[in-house]
Amino acid sequence: MADHNSNSGNGSAAAGRKVFFLYPHSVMQDQLLQLIFQAEYEVYLLRDHEKARGLLAKFPDSILFVNIDERVRDFDWFHYVRTLMDESATSSVKVGILSYNEDPQLARRYLMELSVPCGFVKLKIGLAESARILLSVLEANEAKGQRRHVRALIPDGTSVTFSIKTERQLLSGRIRDISLAGMACYFDDTVELANDSRLNDLQLNLRGGIARVVGRVAGSRKTPEGVMYVILFEIPDLGETKRRLHAFIYNTLQSQMDRMLQAIT
Repeated sequence: MADHNSNSGNGSAAAGRKVFFLYPHSVMQDQLLQLIFQAEYEVYLLRDHEKARGLLAKFPDSILFVNIDERVRDFDWFHYVRTLMDESATSSVKVGILSYNEDPQLARRYLMELSVPCGFVKLKIGLAESARILLSVLEANEAKGQRRHVRALIPDGTSVTFSIKTERQLLSGRIRDISLAGMACYFDDTVELANDSRLNDLQLNLRGGIARVVGRVAGSRKTPEGVMYVILFEIPDLGETKRRLHAFIYNTLQSQMDRMLQAIT
């Protein structure tokens, strides 16, 4: 598919940057990150500041927002951020600070002494206002790149399936990768679907959550695994289907990043 592969390594900024939130506030973790993801930014939650350094070294073009309101015993956030920005492995990561603290001296310290690239974001009590501030910072730093949608590659050994009901038969298969724009997939049996064929009854089985969409065949190609079809979706701008797809993609990507983080020693 044309969308950026969210599971790729370093990649280029044009393909979009991974956006990490280290120890985000509870309201961000529960709601704000979802709002940002729904705006098609590739966001991840991090809960381990030590392993985060090793992970960020793998994604040097990423953006990191650090919640300095998080209390960690015998720990200095200013020193942590300065170390990230000084070490060669993470020096190209764009760091931003998150805080509800209104102390101008605190903000000035990070801005003047460290010159954090993504600034000092003073969060607001209102969810919408905090989202607006963060989205403006991400846009200014071109975090989305040239891609329009975040997509998730379904890992090997994991089966995420779909079915298509036509006038003649019921077709089924597995999804290789998926975004809000569409999916790349393999059918269980040999099929011949012409380009631009309309699929009016397409059901996605997203690990127990069902999403029904209308699809259109955009093309196919032979791969070592068989014939892979690309199907584009027609999804209403609002509604439960869009929410379920976003949630599935976000959770899939977060689970993969969690496993990568756990593997770091």
